[in-house]
Amino acid sequence: MKATVLRALFMWLVLFIILQPIFTYIDYLLDLQVKANTSYITQKAATEGMVTASMRSEVVSNLKAIGFPEASIEITSSTETVQERKQRIDVYVRAPRMNLFPYNFSAVAQPTQYYGHGSIMSEYLD
Repeated sequence: MKATVLRALFMWLVLFIILQPIFTYIDYLLDLQVKANTSYITQKAATEGMVTASMRSEVVSNLKAIGFPEASIEITSSTETVQERKQRIDVYVRAPRMNLFPYNFSAVAQPTQYYGHGSIMSEYLD
C-alpha cells in the first residue's frame, strides 16, 4: 500500500515536471501573438495616421480566435486624432495572462497581463 501511494505521488511530480516546459512554451506563444498583433496594428496605423475602429476590431478578433476573452482585450493609442506625417504614434495592446502554471516555484509573482507596445512615425498624407 505504501509503495502504491508513493508511486501515485511520484507520478504527479513527474507529470508537473513534464508539463511545465509545455506550459512555458504556450505562455511564450501567447505573448508572441500579442506582440505580433501590436506590431501589425501599429504598421497599419502609420498609413491611416491613427488607430481606427476597424483596426481595433480586427486585432480583437485575431486575439479572440486564439482564446483571449473579447471584453478584456485593451487597445489604446497615444492619440485619437489623425497625426500628420512625421508625428509619432504609440499603440498599446493588453490582454489577460492565463494562469497556466500549476505551481509557482519562485517568490516573484507572475505578470497578470500580456503587454505589447509599438511606436511608429505617421505616414498619413492628405
